[in-house]
Amino acid sequence: MKKLMILAILATLVLAMAGTASAVDLEAKGKFQFQANFMDNSDFLSAKNNGVQEDDLNFYFRARTQFRFIANENLMSELYVEYKTRIGTASDSSLVDSSSDRTLGIKRVFLQYRFPETEVLTTAGIFSINLPGAAAGSMVMGDLDAGALTISTPITDVIAASVGFIRAYDATSDDSGGVYSTTGSNSKDELDLFYGAVPVTIDGLEATPYFMYGLIGKDTYTAVSGRAGLTAPSAATFTKSVNSWWAGTSFGMTMFDPIVLKADFAYGDLDADQKQNDRSGWGADLSLAYTGMDFMQPKFVFAYTSGEDDKTSNGSERLPVINNDFAFGTYYYGGSALTSADLNSNQQVGQMVLGLSFEDISFLDKLTHDFHFLYIKGTNDKDLIQNNTGLTNISADGNFLTTKDQAFEIDFNTNYQIYDELAAIIEFGYIGMDLDKDTWSAYDTTRDGKEDPALKLAVGLVYEF
Repeated sequence: MKKLMILAILATLVLAMAGTASAVDLEAKGKFQFQANFMDNSDFLSAKNNGVQEDDLNFYFRARTQFRFIANENLMSELYVEYKTRIGTASDSSLVDSSSDRTLGIKRVFLQYRFPETEVLTTAGIFSINLPGAAAGSMVMGDLDAGALTISTPITDVIAASVGFIRAYDATSDDSGGVYSTTGSNSKDELDLFYGAVPVTIDGLEATPYFMYGLIGKDTYTAVSGRAGLTAPSAATFTKSVNSWWAGTSFGMTMFDPIVLKADFAYGDLDADQKQNDRSGWGADLSLAYTGMDFMQPKFVFAYTSGEDDKTSNGSERLPVINNDFAFGTYYYGGSALTSADLNSNQQVGQMVLGLSFEDISFLDKLTHDFHFLYIKGTNDKDLIQNNTGLTNISADGNFLTTKDQAFEIDFNTNYQIYDELAAIIEFGYIGMDLDKDTWSAYDTTRDGKEDPALKLAVGLVYEF
């Protein structure tokens, strides 16, 4: 009798859970991709000239899946998992590791809800944070997976508002100074960001002005000093916490459709206790596209970011960058449709870019091509490099360019849509780098001011559902 009662109770619990589960809709979407990347001279130096980027052919597999648990239109949560490997590594190859286990990581996990009977939307957890970027992504912060709390709401049919708090970094959960200590080595080891944005949308025009304040704790220096986007040319250990702020706007205009204009402006400032740790600068970009043709979309692109002067004592004159998501083209600045098939460095500010793209070129069903040409020139003072060696996070590998350096990039990409969900992609890229030998030879004697063109051929399959 007891066994029957236990079985009856278990059956009731199972039925109850099934009833509860049916009240939540589960949606899944994701992207699986497998590819071969041929990348030659990614540091713009060949093996014969002491280059180190000569393991040319690599294979990658990446799987991302988003699970959304939707209670109703006002409440949902998401679990976003990712697996990525370079095929043949120790963790992947049975020749090295007999285990069949594979590491599956949590990329994002958050909940989202609207306050009852309002349009106030709250998102809390770990998710992608993006400052506005209309033309080519954000120069300051884009696609940053971080712990955050954001609240957004429409104000009128034209204006909305969004505010958020982001904990971008926190070394430890205590100050490592003992019980009740306030003098530990990690007492101020957080990097916190607070931002607000006001999207404005009217017929044919849209803009999103924003402001962000950041508090960089003095004990974060070890982490911050490794970030090329936040350091000055001759950075020193922080003596006090650093105050920082950014302001900018994105802008889009479609009122003259099929002519579409997109643009962005950003200014940032890091104010440190020591002048040599200061960093402030600005950046602007725009794209002008013509969308009136069925077989092709031509687009002109331009970007400019302020560059360093010839001194180290006054800090940096480049735009501070948390996580740069800016990309024109599909090679030097990022932008590839395939993983690990581009360069993309936070050093790539202090540059001017002019470009012309022809996108969605199509003469056959399901087959499209993109063509990009970019001319890139540095805006940093050459005397900073000629007069110094070993500057903080400034390398001679073609990511930091002076007014004497230039490069041009050619990309030709092809997408064949085998099914609606499955695409075969081929990307070809070439970057011709021209570094001034007189500027760089003394700065890095191993490279001796030499450079070689970078080449990319990436082939992949992408299944997106």
